[in-house]
Amino acid sequence: MKKCAAILGLCSLSLASLGQTPAPGFQPVVGRTLYHQDDSRTEMVKDPNTREMTEMTYNTAGQLTVKKVFLLNEKAEPIQGNVYDGRGTLVARVQCLYDEFGRRKEDRLINLQGEVFQQVIHSYGADGKELAPKVVNLNAASPTLKPQALDYTQGGAPGLPAGTQPDNSRFAPPVVPANPGQPTPPASQPAAGQEKKPSFFKRLFKK
Repeated sequence: MKKCAAILGLCSLSLASLGQTPAPGFQPVVGRTLYHQDDSRTEMVKDPNTREMTEMTYNTAGQLTVKKVFLLNEKAEPIQGNVYDGRGTLVARVQCLYDEFGRRKEDRLINLQGEVFQQVIHSYGADGKELAPKVVNLNAASPTLKPQALDYTQGGAPGLPAGTQPDNSRFAPPVVPANPGQPTPPASQPAAGQEKKPSFFKRLFKK
């Protein structure tokens, strides 16, 4: 009985230590899973303490297809980031813009040539609530997203071909247009003759 009491006492001390009050300034890490209509899913983890947010989208077979890593501002809102395909290859960059009220107004997806190929426009109603985002596809090359290679026989980083390593440059540097003499397409105007149409990226940005 004494041994049992000692064991129970140690367990209670361990549980108490797990329930300690977080240090001042610590903010909880937030995670959630969003299921899409095609049965794919996106898992999101936001850590305000490191100012980093990661979103990983998996297809119906459970293969990673897109990974997005964002840098957050002091309000834990994304300001820029990188987009990787399922094999860990950097395929695009993201810029997040805000209005004078601090509300998110636009996401710009930029290919590796520095061209904006898609915009996600955020708007708000008279009551201040966010409306459904609008996607505008521009006349620029969009990346090809390759799913994760499932290899159960080789070692290495998960989701990458054997012998390869993930890209360590997590956040996007300032974007430079492919041709310095030609400006990046304006944020509010789609290219001529280009229709607004649904895109794979639409569901990834729709929170």
